[in-house]
Amino acid sequence: MNLITELRRLGWSIEERLACPVQLPPEVSARYPRLPATLVAFLSGVVTCVNPSETTWFLCEADFYETSESAFRWNEWELISLEAADGDDHLRSSVRAFWDNHFPFLLSVADGYSYHAIDTSSEGFGRVIMGREPEFEEAKVVAESFEQFLVELVKGAGSI
Repeated sequence: MNLITELRRLGWSIEERLACPVQLPPEVSARYPRLPATLVAFLSGVVTCVNPSETTWFLCEADFYETSESAFRWNEWELISLEAADGDDHLRSSVRAFWDNHFPFLLSVADGYSYHAIDTSSEGFGRVIMGREPEFEEAKVVAESFEQFLVELVKGAGSI
C-alpha cells in the first residue's frame, strides 16, 4: 500500500518532498533521540499532510521549526497543560515527564483538541497513543506501531 496515494484518494492534501531524512531542531532531537524508522521515513517524505477539512494534520519539519503557517505550535497541547498547571510544580513536572516520553506527530481540532503521539519510553517504544482535551496526558494506546496506525487510518477512510 502506498500511503500517500491512499490518503490522496481519501481527499488529504499532501505536498511531497524528496525523501531526505527529516531534520528536527536540535532541542527536539535531544528530547526525542529515538523514533521509529517508519515514522521518520514518513515525515521525510512530506512537506505537508492535511485532511480534507483542514482540521487534522501530520506535524512536519516546518512545524517543528515553527516556520509553518499553522496557528498551533508542535507542542501546543503540552504548553496548554503547563499553563493550566501554573503554580503546581508537581503537576508541571508530571506534564513534562509525560511529554518527554511521547512525541506528537499528528494534531487535530476536528472535535476539540486532540493528538496522536509515539511512545518513546523503553517500556512502550513505538506504540501510538491518542489524547484529547482537557486532560491531554490521560491518553490511550490506539495502535501497537506507527505502521498499524497508518493501516487503521486508511481503513477508517482517512478520519481519526
